[in-house]
This record gives sequence, structure tokens and C-alpha cells, in this order.
Amino acid sequence: MESSLPQQKPQAKTRRWLITAFLIYGTMVAGLLGFLVIFPGAITHEAEIETTGAVAAAKTGRYQTVVANWNRYRARDARADAR
Repeated sequence: MESSLPQQKPQAKTRRWLITAFLIYGTMVAGLLGFLVIFPGAITHEAEIETTGAVAAAKTGRYQTVVANWNRYRARDARADAR
């Protein structure tokens, strides 16, 4: 009993996989190039160096604020326990 589906050649199946892989790779490369064209300054190291100082200063200030709030909370809690 023969199958009604036509038998595909192994070469055609391999070629289809190669075309699919090439299309996926091409899409990734085109997307990366498009990203670099639209956002040219997004990948530079100079931008990272410029913002590092501001971020470090903001983190230090934020840390000190959190510590101060925690100390205030602990002091209020200690006063409530003393009553």
C-alpha cells in the first residue's frame, strides 16, 4: 500500500533548513544594524563613563537617605516599646 503523500528528497529538506537559518541570521543582522543606525550613541563607552559619576553620587545619597529613614523608624519603634 503506497502513501498518497509525495516523498521529499533529502536534499530539498536540507536546503529548506539552510534558507530558514539564513533568513533568521539575516533578520538578526539587519535588526542590529538598524538599532545602531537609529541609536548611534547607545553603545559608546564614553556615555557610560559620563553617567557613572552621577549614578554613583545618586546611589550614595539614596543609601544615606535609606539609613536615616531606618534609624528614624527604629527610634520610633524603641519609643513605642518603652511606653
